Amino acid sequence: MTPTISIAVPIGAYHPLLRDCLASLAVQSPQPIISVMDASGDARTATLIDEFARLIFYRRTGPDSGQTAAILEGWEKAPGEIVGWLNADDALYPGALAAVVAHFRENPDTDVFYGNSVIINDDNEVVGYHWAVEPPSAAILSGCIISQPSCFFKSAACEAAGGLDASLHYTMDWDLWTRLWKSGARFRSTDDVFSRVLWSREAKTGGFGPKRRKELNRIIDANNPPLRRLKSRIGFGLHHVLEYAAPNRVADAMRSMRGLRTIHGLGRNGEIAGEASIPIAYYGRGPSHSLQIRLKVEGPAVLVSASGQQLEVEASAAIEMPLSVRPGEAPIVRFRADSGGSARLQSIRIA
Repeated sequence: MTPTISIAVPIGAYHPLLRDCLASLAVQSPQPIISVMDASGDARTATLIDEFARLIFYRRTGPDSGQTAAILEGWEKAPGEIVGWLNADDALYPGALAAVVAHFRENPDTDVFYGNSVIINDDNEVVGYHWAVEPPSAAILSGCIISQPSCFFKSAACEAAGGLDASLHYTMDWDLWTRLWKSGARFRSTDDVFSRVLWSREAKTGGFGPKRRKELNRIIDANNPPLRRLKSRIGFGLHHVLEYAAPNRVADAMRSMRGLRTIHGLGRNGEIAGEASIPIAYYGRGPSHSLQIRLKVEGPAVLVSASGQQLEVEASAAIEMPLSVRPGEAPIVRFRADSGGSARLQSIRIA
């Protein structure tokens, strides 16, 4: 039997990427049970929700008690055996929920299942993978190793672990992961990409103000011995500096010092390790016309290919390839770099 999936979409303010969020739910098969809680008071938000009204099981417009309370409301009004949530600037990848449903159907002992995310910047350019994501381990108690929009879990396991804590407004996801882990829930992960996440300097999770630090410290102190607490605090602080505060050149150098781990052949700074690939989800209103890529190349040329098109890049450049992609598709962009030089992906965008 196919399990039902409930996805809550809490909206605190209008965001230009909200349409992508809702469009990404519209292309999923099986269709999730969607709840939308709109506290924005913005006519633009209401218009976008109206566009997808036929897909929405539960809709509420008006003030609420915050993001966490809105998510809980959505799950209550539109329940499912598997649950998750998307923020207004998140988007699922095509086929994500089909993979999630297949996993839970084939592995009924799984309680929590998650995949990778790709990161976009404020210009809607893909800049790489979410580097905090790791396979399940006790490291989840000292650092958030799950990308929330790519995580789905059994409603029963969530309730058994105490559910989302409505008193938290910044770290409710990590807090839930730690309690699920400590409750004995079975976690599994995949290298597949399930979602796209915006890393913006204005994003709530990007901030490092006193309210967010207070919530982080509460979780760190509840789950770690003294030395590990210090390392965890340093880790969160360093992440904030690298992704949101430091100049790009400084951040790149510091990231490189943290290790040579790659995801599908891409390094932390976009280094192309021989062969690399990254899928790019597209949710425009009509077919795309081109693929825009910025590469830094020193040495041998880099071969770029996507959807049957290919181009050889011999020097650092911003290139454009003809590429027709329909809304709701996610072509895989592939790179091949010969040894003897260095190549780095800086950004990709479908236009």
